Amino acid sequence: MKSWRSNYTAILIAQTLAIMGFGFSFPIIPFFLEEDIGLTDPARLKFWVGLIHASAAITLAIFAPIWGHLSDVFSRKLMLLRATFCGAIVIGLMSLTTAPWQLLVLRTLQGCLTGTVAASTVLVASISPAAQIAFTLGLLQTGIAVGSSLGPLVGGVISDFLGYRAAFVGTSILMAIASLIVLKFVHDDFQSSPERKLKKFSLFPDFKIISGSSILVKMMIVTLVVQAALSVAAPMIPLYIKELAERAGEEILMLGSATGMVMGIGAASSALAAVLVGKFAGRIGFHKSLIFCLSLGAVLTIPQAFAVNLFQLTVYRALSAFFLGGSMPLINAILAVSSNKQQQGTVFGINTSVASAGAALGPMLGSFVAILDLRAIFWVSALILGLSVITLFRGAQVQKQENYSEE
Repeated sequence: MKSWRSNYTAILIAQTLAIMGFGFSFPIIPFFLEEDIGLTDPARLKFWVGLIHASAAITLAIFAPIWGHLSDVFSRKLMLLRATFCGAIVIGLMSLTTAPWQLLVLRTLQGCLTGTVAASTVLVASISPAAQIAFTLGLLQTGIAVGSSLGPLVGGVISDFLGYRAAFVGTSILMAIASLIVLKFVHDDFQSSPERKLKKFSLFPDFKIISGSSILVKMMIVTLVVQAALSVAAPMIPLYIKELAERAGEEILMLGSATGMVMGIGAASSALAAVLVGKFAGRIGFHKSLIFCLSLGAVLTIPQAFAVNLFQLTVYRALSAFFLGGSMPLINAILAVSSNKQQQGTVFGINTSVASAGAALGPMLGSFVAILDLRAIFWVSALILGLSVITLFRGAQVQKQENYSEE
């Protein structure tokens, strides 16, 4: 039997590469629509940016519980292979688009077929010993954050020197490499329970798994709110950077690289937080740690609305990203220790669906707010994060949750 550490290392490398690939093309979508597709009207551009980003999240919300349920029935490795391989094909095809609706269709398919974060999280949770789960999920989140930080930086340079379409091709290549790593080096020894095998041909999960647990319900609500808050501003950051330059009377010659730098440094800050969160949470408990991270993340989001140049925006985003970057490992750890191993695929699948619903709501809300005032997106994001903290305070009483890190 292959060591769980060897499996985990392969998953970590593959997921880091996959997220790095996504980062190649994510930040440049507004510029691609404006310069390559020819969508020059500001209001229409913001509308399409919000719609295209929301489309993948909407379909991911629909399909994530199905894929999560199937991972509990068949193979968690198979689900990770599906997510990375299909991502390589669909995103590669985006380099050939010539109209906004074509990009919208492919982004919609991307949401149907991908979901590498959920697939890798389920696989890691299933192979990790109970005593190591906070560390492994935190380190996985670090790998995701590292990929998120390097992706925009490298993708920005690629798009500035080779064109925006080359960024989509780069994403496809890295996703293909991630697929090969999973195929060759990851071994899934997961065995479905006999009861679940009898339901093999059922595509839909049993949502009673969630409704029967107050802790899981609360974490789903928090996930929805946090993802909505994070996705309100993210798609509009490239346009905000351009507006900052125009207000300051400056000219940023390489917008792709500038956007990649801002988003990349923010993601690097998240990576650092994900490394530290395991030790921090082990001392005061997952629940208190989550409240602490979200509260400071909300407060530090507000100053971004007052940035007057690229440097200030970069610093402010790095500060807020540090605390927000620690929230997802904490949520995932609470979900993992609050659910049966045989049902973790379903739990994380449903949570991904909820997160995607939030990620779909965020860009749509952000595009509407941005049409009125781009700076307002940060106020809205901070307000929504504040609601997540209120949800944690007003939710069901936490009993043994403070001792999760010791169980």
